[in-house]
Amino acid sequence: MAPRAFISFEMEDKWARDFLVEHARQKSNAIEFVDYSVQDPFDSAWKAQCSARIARTKGTIVLIGPTTAQSAAVLWEILETKSQGNNVFGIQINRDRTYPVPSGVPSVIRWDFDAIVAQLSKWV
Repeated sequence: MAPRAFISFEMEDKWARDFLVEHARQKSNAIEFVDYSVQDPFDSAWKAQCSARIARTKGTIVLIGPTTAQSAAVLWEILETKSQGNNVFGIQINRDRTYPVPSGVPSVIRWDFDAIVAQLSKWV
């Protein structure tokens, strides 16, 4: 069984999250993403919900797009993931473009589903 992952992303990159989730559904593997998105404003209630959702995972996948590195919410999710002792890695959402990596993301891969599965298998 593959580990459960929290997906951190900027709302402008929601398409990438949706694509990742759908790709996992179509492949014959043990990967399944559960939507833990929090739609509420970035405040203490949002942080409490997010913290609880991160706690139900083995780690966070950060989808890295043009503005991800400046996102207060994404940076907070990375710090919260690490404070809970969970794993973190990033995925550049475009194969042919490289965007700035948010602080606290120790490793980054290109968008390749097999590489994503391999990275997640290290979390077990």
